[in-house]
Amino acid sequence: MARTRKPTHDLLLPGADGWTRWTGSEGSACELAADFGHSSGVFHKDQHRRILALPASHVWVLPAWLNGELTHLRDMASLHLERQGVRVTDPQHGLQIQPLQEKDGAHLTRVLALKDLPNTTLDLIRLPDEVVLSAACRPLPEDSIIIQREMSRLVVTITHGKEIIYCSPLSAHRLNELALSELNHLCLQLGFQRVLGRVNSIVLWLEEDGDLTQIERVTGLPARREEQPAPFIPARGQSTLVPSEILAARLRQQSKARTRAIALSAGLAIAACVAVMAVMISYAARQRDMLLEEVADLSPRASQVLDHKKSWLEAAPAVDPSYFPMQVLLDSMTPTSSGEVSLTNFEWKPDRLVLRGRMPSAALALQYANEITEVENLTRYAWETPAPTIASDNSATFELTGEIKP
Repeated sequence: MARTRKPTHDLLLPGADGWTRWTGSEGSACELAADFGHSSGVFHKDQHRRILALPASHVWVLPAWLNGELTHLRDMASLHLERQGVRVTDPQHGLQIQPLQEKDGAHLTRVLALKDLPNTTLDLIRLPDEVVLSAACRPLPEDSIIIQREMSRLVVTITHGKEIIYCSPLSAHRLNELALSELNHLCLQLGFQRVLGRVNSIVLWLEEDGDLTQIERVTGLPARREEQPAPFIPARGQSTLVPSEILAARLRQQSKARTRAIALSAGLAIAACVAVMAVMISYAARQRDMLLEEVADLSPRASQVLDHKKSWLEAAPAVDPSYFPMQVLLDSMTPTSSGEVSLTNFEWKPDRLVLRGRMPSAALALQYANEITEVENLTRYAWETPAPTIASDNSATFELTGEIKP
């Protein structure tokens, strides 16, 4: 049965002189993947989870006895830091507390607060998923003072049992009498505050720096030199610290992501509109082609229909009794006044009829011109009825012209 491979995580950790990158699985020791030296540290692009370990110079790690309920420890820690001259501008991301011990209603609490220092040696091209204290990424000896070199500075870490109670860089660059004097002064202050606890030994994670005999003589504590253990990947969700530059970088990334999403949505909408228009144009083109094909099919038929119509019109006088010349002449004699008409000329064509004649009087000529327009079989003609010409004997001659209505 194949084993399930654990996801690999990235740990960006401050080393003795600069940033180092370690890889490993959660809960196990890490392996050194890269030593950046004095160049900027950067995460690998393919790791499952990225953890940034802040150097001690960027974090206040202070112990304090705080009175009150656990729910109020955060507010009391903020007041304690203000009394110490430390102001946290963003408590949500820049302050973390950890109760370690309770005695007589008071809680021994470790207070972590971010310093307002930009980390110029860190490349934020890939952002961390979590930010922790560097000292929390290595197994520490219990009830001890650990001295190591971090980012070219000496750093002292004090443990209370297995927990870190204090962590800060020393002002001295070498572990000499000045550094030991500073260490004694620090232990004296923490002792007055009753937060130091029991310290069994001093452990040096330094290869050559420091004289063990001198350290034991000045501090009165046994000292030993140990090889610095490999770091481990801390459990998820142990830290709520987020430096301001990382918050700003996350906001920039979110803004870019929203801009990309809006641009993508707009592009998809435009593409959908173009696709719909293309479909509509294609459909219209198909309909046009179909109509053109139908017109092409109907064009010969239309010409045949016109030819048939023309033939029927030519043959109409032969097949339609109403078109017979004699029938037209008889229809012309239908009006009541036609009994007095003396036709002198009768011209008939399929589309035109001309009647000329004489009436005994002009009144009868006008009556005949009016009545012929009302004959049912002659209503297909549009008549022109000019005024009759009156002769010297009061008789009247007329000329009526009818054109087939369109």
